Amino acid sequence: MTDEDKEDLIIDYLSQMEDSACNIVALSKEKQTNATAVVYVDSDGNDATVTVYDFKFHTWKSGDTFDRLATDLLGDAEYGTVIAYFNEVTNESELEAGTKIKIPVLSENESNVNNRIYAAPEKQENYGIDMKIGDDGDLDVSGGDLKTVGDRDNLTQAVALRLTTAAGRRIRLSAYGIRSTIGDPVAIESYLSGSVEQTVLADPRVLELNELTFKGDGDKLMLELAYTDINGDTGMFKGEI
Repeated sequence: MTDEDKEDLIIDYLSQMEDSACNIVALSKEKQTNATAVVYVDSDGNDATVTVYDFKFHTWKSGDTFDRLATDLLGDAEYGTVIAYFNEVTNESELEAGTKIKIPVLSENESNVNNRIYAAPEKQENYGIDMKIGDDGDLDVSGGDLKTVGDRDNLTQAVALRLTTAAGRRIRLSAYGIRSTIGDPVAIESYLSGSVEQTVLADPRVLELNELTFKGDGDKLMLELAYTDINGDTGMFKGEI
């Protein structure tokens, strides 16, 4: 086994370890932010349970009541006790105007489930959602908020970022990106192909690399490739690295 083969093997292991670590963190985040059970008293005086997936803030106003907020915001006055229990407030008369309270979200939707880059297939589409990178290479911002990118566009962006980032440039992600030696004039075709393939397949959403062509232009490499993702669709990358 050559030194280059050993390096490839180590990078593959590091990629797998880093991906596993990212998924553990994502699972932890999901547990922290999603689906908690709230026990309340229903209109018949019996204990009942409802699943809360998220919450939104509401500023308490003079004249507000839990039942009225439940009717207006949750569609059922009975959920007034859910709001009370969720905020751990026993007497709404204790609340002063201007106080922030939490209104529970009782339905599962993209905003409160899709918080993982690699999603559980049974819950959401598995391309995931990530922050969007603008044409200038910086995070895309609109109205002071970060834009996001999802569906196949997210994977397209992720592949492009891997191919245009030199390995070792990311803090705590030593296996992320493509090896910086890929532009060396002594590199042979198989070395180039192997490095590109390894970089693309490091993303677990990519199933296989189908086509790959490249052409040297000074210290740049013009690259075109096609890949199949885990949903069976074809993705493309064309650019210089």
